[in-house]
Amino acid sequence: MNVIRELGKMGRTVLVSSHILQEIERITEQIVILHHGRLLALGNLHSIRERLDQIPHRISIQADNPKALAKDVIDIDEVFGISFPDGEYLSIQTHNLGAIHAQLPRIIVENNHKVTTIDNPDDDLASILGYLTSGGRV
Repeated sequence: MNVIRELGKMGRTVLVSSHILQEIERITEQIVILHHGRLLALGNLHSIRERLDQIPHRISIQADNPKALAKDVIDIDEVFGISFPDGEYLSIQTHNLGAIHAQLPRIIVENNHKVTTIDNPDDDLASILGYLTSGGRV
């Protein structure tokens, strides 16, 4: 894997075909997704995921009081869904990930919420590949 990174730093293009998606995420910045000989997507993971705007983004937040945090987050215009997968997590659905992430720090600080983690669970190569091969194209 180090050889691939070094070649990339030298400006070389390296084509890697793999089903080990975590390795691909770790060693690449730009990806090409082909499926049955068709080009489905080209770019970095985040830009590809942003172009899949018909599929809602999920934000998972671990907090000491997810229901109190939900009351403060529900007023953001871009939030269209909230759920509580378990007692520690708040799950937010949005079509505008950037708008939510821009407002979250202010909401958390102003309302003294204790947040442990903020994650985008569907912003990885496995999720993107699943979305694209089930009918989408970017």
